[in-house]
Amino acid sequence: MVKPGKPKISEEELQKTKIKTISETCFVIGNGESRNIFKDLERLKGFGAIYGCNAIYRDWPNLCEKIFAVNPPMYDEVYEEKQKHKYQFELIGREQVSNWNYIIPEDKDVKLPRGLQLYRYWIGGNNKTGQMRTLDLSKAKGSGCSAVLHAAEQGYKNIFCLAFDMLGAEQWRNVKEIASRKQNNIYKDTKNYPTRMNMKAYLKYEWLYQLTQISRKFPDSNIYLINRKEYLKGNGLLPHYIKFSKKNLYGAHYAELGKFLEQPRDPRSFFKFILQPN
Repeated sequence: MVKPGKPKISEEELQKTKIKTISETCFVIGNGESRNIFKDLERLKGFGAIYGCNAIYRDWPNLCEKIFAVNPPMYDEVYEEKQKHKYQFELIGREQVSNWNYIIPEDKDVKLPRGLQLYRYWIGGNNKTGQMRTLDLSKAKGSGCSAVLHAAEQGYKNIFCLAFDMLGAEQWRNVKEIASRKQNNIYKDTKNYPTRMNMKAYLKYEWLYQLTQISRKFPDSNIYLINRKEYLKGNGLLPHYIKFSKKNLYGAHYAELGKFLEQPRDPRSFFKFILQPN
């Protein structure tokens, strides 16, 4: 006896799903160097809202609906160029981003997520003073996480975070257990991007904490970290943060995003995830 196959979905139903999915989708583009593997960001147009960060306007002045720049000197640069060239994107600075502090009521009952040695507070040395310091990561404001938070607050159900590398440049040259610390930004060593050899040690903890807290506050928003496999598998901390989410934080390769663009629908129904909540 031949088992019946899945009923074929009509073109009309596929089109309805596509339109609905696009209306629920936002792409947040980071400036990590892994972005170069995706190449043409114009491919995203027409498949959801597009948010960018900081100097992305230099290469893609007409791509983003909104550009987030919370660092004052960077904001001033983007503002001046927007005025000069009459760019159409909305510029969002420190005064316009959400004032939520990444803390939710249930946090008082949480010490540390399983598998992690720190979460909200980062403790480490200050290279300038040589002294130990403690940073409250709930008080930090960065352009990338502010953009993701804004997308969640707007009610987007599919939030794709492209090129939030977190690890250093050229991670693919390292074995999985060794994380690169090389400065990683497409615009490094240019105006408003101070020259430095290595990434700030606390940055990946800041991004991981804030992204996870966003996922926990907005359980109806699914956050997809889109990157090279080396930046997902090579980040040994990431699985622990994903497990602490509301089962709505995932890691997937750029190739999976390409499949989404071919036929927009719920990524959970067909993505081959590199990392996903259990």
